[in-house]
Amino acid sequence: MTDYYNHHAITFIAATRDVDMSDAQGRFLAAVPSLPDGPARILDAGSGSGRDALTYRILGFDVSAFDASPVMVAATQAHAAVPTRLRRFEEFVWEHPFEGIWACASLLHVSEVDLPKAIDRLAAHLVPGGALYLSFKRGTGERVKDGRRFTDMTPESLSAILDGCGAFNEPDLWESRDCRPDRTSEVWVNAVVNKT
Repeated sequence: MTDYYNHHAITFIAATRDVDMSDAQGRFLAAVPSLPDGPARILDAGSGSGRDALTYRILGFDVSAFDASPVMVAATQAHAAVPTRLRRFEEFVWEHPFEGIWACASLLHVSEVDLPKAIDRLAAHLVPGGALYLSFKRGTGERVKDGRRFTDMTPESLSAILDGCGAFNEPDLWESRDCRPDRTSEVWVNAVVNKT
């Protein structure tokens, strides 16, 4: 999986770094609890090019990031100037919780059987009331494209997985068109949930 991003980094970064994610970011940030004595902590989980980590840092949040690809870790550090670790969802741990975790187009590379455990790990690193954003391409089951594995979701299947985790309130679920100009026919399933 990481081989694709390591070998196609320039193309991937060029296609994703300037994509306007403001709608999803706004819905996510509206759910992130504020702190009385400092900036909320946001984790960019699967940070890719560093696009969103930079946005949240500019907005004044305390941002950390991780990615499974060494090249993407370097890209995030260079572009967003935030601490970024080499990590996979399947072995995710952190030394402190977050008010928000942003997993944009990243959990979709986790196998369907491992997905509930990966979401549970993220939930364990949210403060009570903390917000999680996640997104998947709309579809059913798993597939491989260009050497990458994708787990696709429908609103119903994503809602069922989140409900099964037992850590969240009712999700804010919506579908959206891909924001890349050459991909507008692709549909994404998005969700924001708060930890109970």
